[in-house]
Amino acid sequence: MWLVFSVNATYLVVEVIGGILTHSLALLSDAGHMLSDVGAIGIALAASRISHRRPSVRRTYGYGRAEVLAGLANGLTLWLIVGAIFLEAVRRLISPPPVLSGAMLAIGAAGLALNVLSAAVLFRHRKYNLNLRAAFLHVMADSLGSVGVVAAGVIMLKWGYFMADPLASLFIGLLILASSWGLIKESIHILLEGTPYHLSIEIVRSQLEQIEGVKACHDLHIWLIGSGEPILTAHLDANPEADRTAILREATFFLSETYGVHHVTIQVEKETLPESHHGIGPTDE
Repeated sequence: MWLVFSVNATYLVVEVIGGILTHSLALLSDAGHMLSDVGAIGIALAASRISHRRPSVRRTYGYGRAEVLAGLANGLTLWLIVGAIFLEAVRRLISPPPVLSGAMLAIGAAGLALNVLSAAVLFRHRKYNLNLRAAFLHVMADSLGSVGVVAAGVIMLKWGYFMADPLASLFIGLLILASSWGLIKESIHILLEGTPYHLSIEIVRSQLEQIEGVKACHDLHIWLIGSGEPILTAHLDANPEADRTAILREATFFLSETYGVHHVTIQVEKETLPESHHGIGPTDE
């Protein structure tokens, strides 16, 4: 990530200067997106360091959600950039200014090459956590944006159709919105302690109830601290003659091996206690 950060930060300056000198909104839009890349990766680096801090008496779960907050901040920042791009693009569609197409094309092509390099570096690690996925999505969307800049440069250079510049800017803005929506949605889902997308409460409940000696499972909750740290709590009603230690051992092993849930708190009961009004019942959504 340090390599990608350095490359993007350096070329950001080139695109801003190039956009101003060539009067290209598409280049400035791409520079805005690259600024978001630099910010995203910078936040990702800081959040990664913070997230590895040890838990404390005031932060007993640690700092794993620092990366989730960073992902949400990155996504919302992208939306602000898109708003500014769209406003300027509409103004230029009404009165498109001339653009130095040759220089714009050269800068856009160089930017595309650097974005492809950055995406290749992040590709292997994109599924590690939400933070790295955010950085990868930023760079991928920026790569597509650079394609738009190159295409607009070719059109203007060959046919003198200067409206291609703001149209390319609108295309880049739509790419930014598309790439950031999933990131924002997932960040909010984790912050609201939603069930991980790859797990089904009903399936997990059914499987726990199939453990020998278990009559029912209630007060089942599954949520995430960071993007890859699931936590589960549950109450299991056991038959009076059942071995509660064996049930606990089997349930813990099953959840760890099957779903990768290692942070498990299970209460095995031989009497059904009144269910909390916060519990998720079998028929609840």
